Amino acid sequence: MHNDHVQMLVKVFRVVDEGKWSHFGNATTGMGFLPGSFLTAVSAIPMQIYFSPYSALVVILLFHVISYFLFASVLKENFKSLILVDFLLLYWLSPWRVEQTELYNPAYLFLFSAVHFYTAYHMNKKSFWMTFFHVLTIGFCVQVHFSVLMLGILSLGLWGFRYLKVNWWGFIAGSAVVGLSLLPWFMAYLAHRELAVAVSKDSGSFIGKNFVLVYPVLKGISYWIRYGAVSYGRHIFSEINFLWIQDLTVQNIVSGAFHSLKYVFTAVTVIFSAVVQWRIFRNIWKQGHPFRRGDDRTVIRGEQGIYLYAFYFFFAMLIATGLSPVEFNHWHLILAFPIVTVLITIAFHKLREKMPAKRFTWIFASVFIVFCMFDTFGALGSRVHSYKSNFHREVLQLYKEYHQFPENKTSNNYLEQWHHEQPTQEDK
Repeated sequence: MHNDHVQMLVKVFRVVDEGKWSHFGNATTGMGFLPGSFLTAVSAIPMQIYFSPYSALVVILLFHVISYFLFASVLKENFKSLILVDFLLLYWLSPWRVEQTELYNPAYLFLFSAVHFYTAYHMNKKSFWMTFFHVLTIGFCVQVHFSVLMLGILSLGLWGFRYLKVNWWGFIAGSAVVGLSLLPWFMAYLAHRELAVAVSKDSGSFIGKNFVLVYPVLKGISYWIRYGAVSYGRHIFSEINFLWIQDLTVQNIVSGAFHSLKYVFTAVTVIFSAVVQWRIFRNIWKQGHPFRRGDDRTVIRGEQGIYLYAFYFFFAMLIATGLSPVEFNHWHLILAFPIVTVLITIAFHKLREKMPAKRFTWIFASVFIVFCMFDTFGALGSRVHSYKSNFHREVLQLYKEYHQFPENKTSNNYLEQWHHEQPTQEDK
């Protein structure tokens, strides 16, 4: 249990107990509160049906399933059907995705990344519905995470460099729906100005700070490459433990072997990811003149259309990371993970076509085993996961403390300010 879980769950408790909706999202890093009621809706409605955190997690699972099929749909249009198996491996089993399935706001971002890609790819004609859903994607993603800035900059770039066409009636309709969804937040904001979206003055932050520091922009590039590799965040990389193995000798052997081999996996896959994407972007730069305004790029679809979208996404990510007033971690850029995985999947699929079947089978099996090891070991023992934990029981305990201590109803800091029930002698 950590602060992001509690922020979501307190909103659920208010709806379930009092019927009061929170028309603002989670507190952000140095940027105030997210606007809108979207996070309250996707967490509270399922838990009203059945009071368990797993009800809300089912919605996250559904978002991820839909995201897979949207990306897979475009891949299927342009490649042999076996690429869907490769994408299933590299996307669905990737620890980058699996880690982001807990009850907090970045877990919902995969659907927005998928819908943005799917609609942009199909906006080579002035489609009302593609434009409508494209606008909805950005408008509702604002209510989930401020990394939506990447999608906003990307859409402007895609439109400015004529990758897509906008149906203005679809744009107006989508904007109207987004505006209506934000009306309750705006009314709440008028009564509680502390809910404003604003850069924190206490943190010494300002828009464009990371362009000045430079390092955060380079960090963003490193994450882009790492999303296509076995080089995960410390939560499920350096902080995996094997305390669930009772025999100390076996524990040390397994731990030593795993933590040694993981750096081999990392080195090989980081090089592969960097080389694959360098070649793709270099070819886009040489062949297509991607920043020349006069070219009509709505005719570029298929494999090159996917590459061109990813190219613009990369530069949107650079601009967004530079404009960000705060330093970020891997989950702040997770919107980019799916499209990076699409690029790696295409390269992986081409290996399948070039290599002898037996050799590729070994590579496929090796990736499968490595992913399963990280997913399993990370779940059994890592920074925020443990084989001893029971999330359902922890949420019920949180709900009890929410009622037992009235001050918890206004707390946003579970780690430092939350009042806990004292354990009984039996519990000890």
